[in-house]
Amino acid sequence: MIFKVYAAIWVVGILAVALTWLTGNFTPTVAVFFGFLSFGAIFMGMIGVLPMTVTHHTDHK
Repeated sequence: MIFKVYAAIWVVGILAVALTWLTGNFTPTVAVFFGFLSFGAIFMGMIGVLPMTVTHHTDHK
């Protein structure tokens, strides 16, 4: 489930960048803003994946 939300965040972000670029409003300040958002999305992805990677999963049979 978290992958679907994470993928949706990236899709919405890329669409926002494309819309901003196509309307001619993609200034250096806007690029920095989108950079901060993409950094946050990458960090959120790491936070979402790392606990599943380092914890011990038990078999629920």
